[in-house]
Amino acid sequence: MAPRDMDSLLPQLLSFTPHPPPPVPLTDTVYDKEIRSLRKVLNDIPASLLTAGVPNGGDLLDILDPSINTLPFLYVLLAHSNAGKQKLTTTGSPLWHKAVEFLHRFDSVQIRYVGTEFRRLIMFVQDVALAAKKPTAAVRPIGTAILRLDPAGSCYTSTHLAFVRLCLEARAFRAAKAILDKDIYEMPSSAKTVSDLPCSRHDTSSGFITDKSELSDAISYRDALQYFLFGAMIYLALKEWRRAILFLEAVLTAPSKNYSSQIQVEAYKKWVLANLLAYGEVPGSLPKTTGSQVAKHARTLGKAYEALGTIFQDGISKEYDVRRLNAEIHIGHQKWLSDHNLSIVLQVLDAYRQFTIAKLESTYAALPLSEVGQRTSPNPNDHAETAQYVTTMIDNGQLNATIEQRSNDPQLWVLRFSSGSQRTEQDQYEELKRQVARTTKVAEHTRETDRKLSLNKEYISWLKAKTESTTAANAGDDPAMMLEHGAFEDEDLLAGT
Repeated sequence: MAPRDMDSLLPQLLSFTPHPPPPVPLTDTVYDKEIRSLRKVLNDIPASLLTAGVPNGGDLLDILDPSINTLPFLYVLLAHSNAGKQKLTTTGSPLWHKAVEFLHRFDSVQIRYVGTEFRRLIMFVQDVALAAKKPTAAVRPIGTAILRLDPAGSCYTSTHLAFVRLCLEARAFRAAKAILDKDIYEMPSSAKTVSDLPCSRHDTSSGFITDKSELSDAISYRDALQYFLFGAMIYLALKEWRRAILFLEAVLTAPSKNYSSQIQVEAYKKWVLANLLAYGEVPGSLPKTTGSQVAKHARTLGKAYEALGTIFQDGISKEYDVRRLNAEIHIGHQKWLSDHNLSIVLQVLDAYRQFTIAKLESTYAALPLSEVGQRTSPNPNDHAETAQYVTTMIDNGQLNATIEQRSNDPQLWVLRFSSGSQRTEQDQYEELKRQVARTTKVAEHTRETDRKLSLNKEYISWLKAKTESTTAANAGDDPAMMLEHGAFEDEDLLAGT
């Protein structure tokens, strides 16, 4: 029975979780039962009671602790936000600060039981910030909330897309990296593949971020593509070309049935430019898992970008000056502008200069800086600018060389290329450690996916039928062992799900 006054309400709100914690922690079963009971009580309490003052003055939000009383604090916040939504348009209000405090301090286990309410609060924080024309104010709280729920950031949710949209709106590109740098391995799980309680310890976050938990809204095919496209745009703005390429290839290789989306076409255009910026060339083909229709449609609509790439590559390999590339960029100005890619295309000009200078290393051991300027600079007679440009490339690790300053006149300086790698043994060791860590993480998520697959009823039925049809010649095969060692083809496994 729901409490009818503050005197009977307050003890119930403070009852869970027990504080201080009991000597013997609650078992998962007891914890699950008690928190579900509390949620039922909260759902039955009228909003007018949750927003009422407490004895001796004040508000429930002043008494409750979001890190201990996560569910009551959240319900009281939402009751206040609904009551004052029409007039609250500022990020400086007391309610706003309480909402932000909650997103920084909520208990990451309790929140698993109130997915819908959690998303409502995140959208409230976002909407208030946008209404106040201060989108930046919501970036950090929402990013923090995503990682409090899932520190690994490995399970995609609808909040991920809202977050990157907000970062684009606020031009908070560096702040976006807190989420974008976390690799996505999973989508919210179907309840059929999860057997543990939400409060249990899970190997991966998809064990509690499920369809049933409602910690994520329904995710459409378009939502997933948009997240990776927006993420790539942020990485392009940060000049992290290789990470941008990874995100764009996630868009291009997304499964599709004999068609391509406009999002994939836009991704292809940016993919061509990102490859020019990262590697000075465009791969001869799209990633192998790109659908044939996607590849055909994207290349047809992206011919202007392919032509730009061809001129870029020919210019470097045949040592053309920059005028031909400049002319192509000028001719396609309206195209780049309408595609919202003009700023990236303009960076291709600078990349052309960088790769042209870097290619000199394969031909010369040393070269007068004045000659370098004649070959690559937009103003060949500005030797000081050429010297500064080359020095910056050396400092950034883009050029393995030194400059011999034989006088105070940069025209007489010599660019001398160094043989061997710039990377130290320690650098190589650190990179190897990072690769091992990435491989280990992928293996962990693969094992968890296999485990969930083995719990899927449709897959078990398929496996049973497969086993029964086994002939006497291979009757000794163990299907479970075959699953463990990946003997079934991926296509068949997917058909079973």
